[in-house]
Amino acid sequence: MTTRDDIAFLARRAAWGLAPGELDELVSAGTSAYLDQLLDPDGAGIVTEPSPWATFEYTDDQEQRQQQGLETLNRWITHLIETERPFENTMAWFWHDHFAVSFQVVRHLPTLIDHLDLIRDQGLGDFRELIRSISTDGAMLVFLDGATSTGDAPNENYGRELLELYTLGIGNYAEDDVRAAAVALTGWVVRRRLGWEVQFIPRRHDPTPQSFLGETVSDVDSVVDVACSHDACPGFIASKVARFFLGAVSDTALDGMASRFADSDLALPVLAREVLEAGVAGESAPQIVAPVPWFIGALKATGAQVEPRAQVGLLRSMGQVPGSPPNVGGFPGTATWLASSATAARFSAANVIARSTADGAPALEHASAGEWDGLADLLLRPQGFGPATIEALRGLPTNVSTRPGEGALALALASPDLLVA
Repeated sequence: MTTRDDIAFLARRAAWGLAPGELDELVSAGTSAYLDQLLDPDGAGIVTEPSPWATFEYTDDQEQRQQQGLETLNRWITHLIETERPFENTMAWFWHDHFAVSFQVVRHLPTLIDHLDLIRDQGLGDFRELIRSISTDGAMLVFLDGATSTGDAPNENYGRELLELYTLGIGNYAEDDVRAAAVALTGWVVRRRLGWEVQFIPRRHDPTPQSFLGETVSDVDSVVDVACSHDACPGFIASKVARFFLGAVSDTALDGMASRFADSDLALPVLAREVLEAGVAGESAPQIVAPVPWFIGALKATGAQVEPRAQVGLLRSMGQVPGSPPNVGGFPGTATWLASSATAARFSAANVIARSTADGAPALEHASAGEWDGLADLLLRPQGFGPATIEALRGLPTNVSTRPGEGALALALASPDLLVA
């Protein structure tokens, strides 16, 4: 692997693409410099960015709800394309999939936006603090019914997912632990008439000490501390993060990541560096690229300007809309992205992106001139396209009514070379 290959790999997996010319600049600085830039943008002199929704003006108007939802998604997509701190945002996307809070359940944009800001702001901090914040987050309290849980009728939804999906994984807890967590977590409510304000109401809480994972708990803080201190936690989180960014990873590598994550007292920056450095060292496997990362990467590389409503429509047709995980387990996986309907939708999206690419854009110029190596490099495949893609590109008819290169660009974007990163 060359420096160019390493940086292209990191840019695909951790940054979801680069704009034209950026790969050359990063290669000249070297792999270590790019890793540092991704993992420590403050140290690299990249200023902290405001929330994509910092200037969002929400009005509780039923007639404007759809338009405001569209604006929320458009700001998110625009930020993912334009950010100079991409790894913070791809890591936030990991947590969006991990916690899977959905607007279809929460149905209050400011509360959902607060949740999205939370996972972006704390997604590369202390894991224990992140779980503590999530446990009393308004969106999560509504999403998993914690806001209606009382000492007299504790709801087990969040306690179960805290253990199964968020910290330990199946096989590392018992049903009694779920029930104990549910009791200790009671008392938190969302006051919808007060602007969805989160409050702790002592009379709704059962403070009776509970036996949880072999320890005694009685409130949110103790539940979070015990769950995050469990021996299974570092390995479970290290495995999820590593597989999200690297695909299949050896057990030996995962054990090392988990050990160093545990030694750091669950510092997410330590785990993130372990994961990305392992990827550069070759500890990774080909991945089917989900629609959102593919879409962001294609827009970065081409500079295409796709109308906001069309963006959402394309993502919906491909099966992955930000803010709308289909269930508590998050977005679906490989089988879904390889289905015939999803493949057809990606071809349609590639055509829209190619049509929306400006005259003179490097991607269109490479495609028009038949410069397949240059186009592949721009799309972060320095090794070039595979033989099947080259054959398909060369076999495209020339007597078509579209702009020169448009068809070739669309075919390249939808090719297996970009479906598998």
